[in-house]
Amino acid sequence: MQFSIDIGCEPKTAVEFKRNWFTGRTTITIDGNEKTLKDPYSLSTHIDLEFTKRWEFSLENPEAFKLVVEQIRPVLFGGFQPHQYNVYVDDSLVLEKCGY
Repeated sequence: MQFSIDIGCEPKTAVEFKRNWFTGRTTITIDGNEKTLKDPYSLSTHIDLEFTKRWEFSLENPEAFKLVVEQIRPVLFGGFQPHQYNVYVDDSLVLEKCGY
């Protein structure tokens, strides 16, 4: 799964989210700064009892925004079915994606 959005007015904040379906590696890039959210070498990436993961970020460029990325996996065979991704900016849903 990979998607990108631009947030705010000039200058816009570029946000890119990537998840490798095979390894589980998940990263987010905000204005060129990449951060690893899930590492394939961490056991919690592959074994997790939570069905919803939420990552929250604080963006300031030049306005302050609250960015939330939410990943919802299916209950049964979560690794073999598409996941739901929701992106919120200041508690407003701006993007919905479904995929691996």
